[in-house]
Amino acid sequence: MKDETQLTENSLTQSPHGRFLEHAARGELAFQRDSTGRAFFPPRLIAPKEGTDPTWDVSVGTGAIHSLTLVRHKGEAPLALAMIDLDEGFRIMSHVDAADPENLRIGDRVKVAFRPLADGQPPMPVFALTEERA
Repeated sequence: MKDETQLTENSLTQSPHGRFLEHAARGELAFQRDSTGRAFFPPRLIAPKEGTDPTWDVSVGTGAIHSLTLVRHKGEAPLALAMIDLDEGFRIMSHVDAADPENLRIGDRVKVAFRPLADGQPPMPVFALTEERA
């Protein structure tokens, strides 16, 4: 699905990360494509490998866990950090919110949601299982 949203006044001069955050505030997972249509992430000023101006697109937000690490802080529940392969062909590192993070597996299907990762921070993409396993 192409990014058909209206540009804000500063969209043409803001950084790629700023544009990504602008989309995230609207609940959209934005990414870029090079001139061949190949998706890439994180956002950049120029497309990797060819050095052309990238185009913006919005992901449907579904994918699969590529790799997974459980981070354990003393006295807290484990935090699942994962590399997610999005269906559009790019990979992103994010949190996976799950009732039981220890049951997450590589290949599990996930869907994006957005929430601040800390008080006062902008919303960022986080993922949850599309179906909880029994």
